Amino acid sequence: MEIVSILEDLIYQIYFAFRFRILYSITSYKTLPFFLTVSKSLIEDSFSSSVSFNLDTIYLNWNSTFPAITVCEIYNAEKIWDLSDVQFGVEHKMYIDDIISEIVFFRGICSSCENCIKNNCPDNFTLLLDVFRSKCHELIIKCSYLNELFDCCEQFLPIPTEYGVCYSFNSHQARKVPQVQYMNNRITGAGHLEFHALADIQLYVHAPIDLPFQFSEGMVRETVLLGHYKELILNVIEVYNHDSVQDLSMEQRRCRYSHEHVPGRTGIYEFYSYSACVVECTVALQLLHCNCTSHFMAVPGTNTLPVCDYQGLVCLTQTNEKLMAERKSCDCMSSCEEPEYNIIYNSEDDDHDAENDDSTIHVALVELPTQRYVRRVTKTVLDLLISVGGLVGLFFNYSVLRLVETFYLIRRYRKTIFKWIKQIWFGTTKYLQCSKQ
Repeated sequence: MEIVSILEDLIYQIYFAFRFRILYSITSYKTLPFFLTVSKSLIEDSFSSSVSFNLDTIYLNWNSTFPAITVCEIYNAEKIWDLSDVQFGVEHKMYIDDIISEIVFFRGICSSCENCIKNNCPDNFTLLLDVFRSKCHELIIKCSYLNELFDCCEQFLPIPTEYGVCYSFNSHQARKVPQVQYMNNRITGAGHLEFHALADIQLYVHAPIDLPFQFSEGMVRETVLLGHYKELILNVIEVYNHDSVQDLSMEQRRCRYSHEHVPGRTGIYEFYSYSACVVECTVALQLLHCNCTSHFMAVPGTNTLPVCDYQGLVCLTQTNEKLMAERKSCDCMSSCEEPEYNIIYNSEDDDHDAENDDSTIHVALVELPTQRYVRRVTKTVLDLLISVGGLVGLFFNYSVLRLVETFYLIRRYRKTIFKWIKQIWFGTTKYLQCSKQ
């Protein structure tokens, strides 16, 4: 009976000592589901909307990026016929002209290539491109930027594209340098470029990190025939990223920087951009389905990609629709560093000067921009930590200080706590033994 009395007295003391703890535990248990729901919502919101994209008009003395100008030669039947006569003789087979046209200006389909599996066709694609495609000095002349003349082929550099080798001005991908070369500000004024073309060309105006590619939506593209005059007046809206944006994951900011390449890339281009990603993804699909890629992408001395022969081009032709459908599913994010260019004025196509031996192209910014987009971080990890900490304090009246205090009290009164546990253990054991007797 004495043991029972001691045990009841001990339980009574423990009850009064821990009655508030019991109430606290019950309350915590009841509010825990609501706490978890609110915390989950808070975390999801933090990761899904941690970046803001706003228009900034406060500070106007920033540098503005002059666009990249890319020139691609387009198909000219008379040139093909004349060069074929020189290369293969006047009496050459007519199907040779068709083959050369589809090889030199390959667009993903080569309907004449099946004939070359049986017939004798020129199979040195590199030589054909060298002979039938114009070099830079044969295509672009009389270049000036801000009314200062420069050597065209020192600034219009070759770049491999889905349209063959084109020549690009102010391009990161062509120069293989991530910094913009031609910037505009209050000192330089709005930039303007003028040059002359000696053949029919396709003109592309795009961000310096980008490049021309098939089905490019939103990219300025103009066809300029020989002897015509083309003037484009543009405005630009820059995209400025705060330094803290780069610390976020790509899923949070929903874009990639130029050094953040896609895993498993083919390595054709030096820097990441949406267009470069799509082109490299298409090349990977070609390798998957046909074990080779087009002679435009497999550049000897630049990469080691297997180039398609006529049999490979037939495979690319047969799978073209499938490739075009699959490339839409390529995992390509937009670039974080792409300025936006919009046409303000586009001269009409006319042929009153078509008798000229060259075309004149003028591209200019209408003025220095008065606004820009700013991408900044709105919710950092520290903000999330503060929010969750506030919830913990609200629901459980707990904090880091309370946690430290708990460990301190356990350590300070460890002998007393151990004594209580020992008494409860031995008292319970003796009580059970007496009950059995």
